[in-house]
Amino acid sequence: MRPFGVILVFLYQICRALIGIVFGLFIVIYVGPTNKFVAAASQGNAAERFMAPFGHAAGFVIIGFALLHMVAGYGLLRMQNWARQLTLLYSVAELVLELPSALHVNLWALAFAPLNALCILYLAMPPVRRAFLAARNQRQMAV
Repeated sequence: MRPFGVILVFLYQICRALIGIVFGLFIVIYVGPTNKFVAAASQGNAAERFMAPFGHAAGFVIIGFALLHMVAGYGLLRMQNWARQLTLLYSVAELVLELPSALHVNLWALAFAPLNALCILYLAMPPVRRAFLAARNQRQMAV
């Protein structure tokens, strides 16, 4: 039986993935016109030519992490312990990255930092951990 909190964490993971994909695509698509504008302003100097590919690379990295969030969310829905651990890792990393922004009253960080903290607290609870381990044991016994 899947705990209801796992479904909520799954939905949060999918939400983070969708936001990441949209943001990453925006960077990948929108950086092109921006680079053209900067190139026209700087007349294609060496610094612009050196920095141009980093915008696209950043967008693709964000999309990659968003896809990993989606995979972790799917794994949570299937009660996979690796997905629980990956979600814990991502939530801890994002909480650490969001705390400085939250201290400066960034609304985005103020919204997502508590959600990441709740994911950490929930997925680290012993009953939830036991539920994931019990699901793994049931799958092993079925084989």
